[in-house]
Amino acid sequence: MKKNTKLLLVINTIRKIIEIFLGPFLTAYLFKVAVDNIQIISIYNIFSYIVIAIVSLMIGRILKKKYEMQVFRFGIISEFLQLLILIIFGENIVNHIWILGIISGIAVETWSFPLNLFSSTLVSNNEKNSYIVYRTMFTNLSKGLVPFLLGTIISIKSFEITAIIILMLSILQIILSFELKYEKPDKQANIKLNIIEECKKIKENKQLKRFYEIKFLKGIAYEGALTTAVTLLVIMTFNSDFSLGIITSITYLLAITSSYIYKSINNIKKIKLLLIISCTIMFITSIFLVFVTNRYTIIAYNIIFAFFLQFVRITEEAQTLKFTNSNIIDDSNRVETYILLEFFLNAGRIISYSLLFFVGIYNKLYLIEITIVLLVLSIVFETINLIKFTKVQQQNNTQSKK
Repeated sequence: MKKNTKLLLVINTIRKIIEIFLGPFLTAYLFKVAVDNIQIISIYNIFSYIVIAIVSLMIGRILKKKYEMQVFRFGIISEFLQLLILIIFGENIVNHIWILGIISGIAVETWSFPLNLFSSTLVSNNEKNSYIVYRTMFTNLSKGLVPFLLGTIISIKSFEITAIIILMLSILQIILSFELKYEKPDKQANIKLNIIEECKKIKENKQLKRFYEIKFLKGIAYEGALTTAVTLLVIMTFNSDFSLGIITSITYLLAITSSYIYKSINNIKKIKLLLIISCTIMFITSIFLVFVTNRYTIIAYNIIFAFFLQFVRITEEAQTLKFTNSNIIDDSNRVETYILLEFFLNAGRIISYSLLFFVGIYNKLYLIEITIVLLVLSIVFETINLIKFTKVQQQNNTQSKK
């Protein structure tokens, strides 16, 4: 692999570690200091995703003029500031949750948007599959070990001490970002940002329409409130950061096995069968969880989900990278595509967390379980679209080779 590809893998791994801390462990922390108030968690995420949608439009013109690297570094520094604010405010952060949500939205969008572009442009087509698989394997390995360590440190020391450790990782990420080499093209075919024109293409191109439908459904499900809802279920059942860490570690370690299995599959028919089996098992398991909820079924649910969700996730990510570097999407409309991608993804996320917000009004365990089933149903619809999308992509690749 080239140096840029390796750096992207390392930076992405660190990013995933930080995401764990700002994901399930921040959720557990907010749930604790807000005295079991689910609405606080929903407000934080809703604010964050609204800001992400707004920022994607604001930075679109900047990225169109090829300032990806500057925006990327600004995003990593913003993430550093988010961690710093969390440390400074401590338990009082619940009174300023909207500030944390806004900073989170700015940080996520200003580094993830360029990172998506880098994954498409800096990673060559013959490295894309390997990049996705190794990225998944490395991040899952990190996430398999780190939650256990974080849960242990939080239990023995405190959330604030753990936040300082994560802050150090954020500094390392900033340093590595300056090692990335990105050459700007001398000429740009179209430096004018044109979202309206790109929206018209969605009506004309079924493949493009299905692509955005997949992103919307992904935003509702595992990129939305599903992970938070499951985390809350674990917290309410086990009432321990250490238990949360152990369960999270086990699930991510099992997800590595999924990555290895997927890496060995090249046949589109086998991938289709694997996707159908995966979404069916996940949906049945989530329904079973509603009727039988205890420590054992929650652990079983997390293990099964971690294993089978990877097949859907990797397929979606691999097809996204290929599609964003196809004859439909190139340098002239790649930024517009990612803006719309973020719009549909965040629209799904906002709907997802709005549902969790209303669940928080009644704060009942069975409502969280029903919400999980509804969110998992979105994965079923996403998988159906993904199978159709993958089939067309495969046909297009075969025709282009001829």
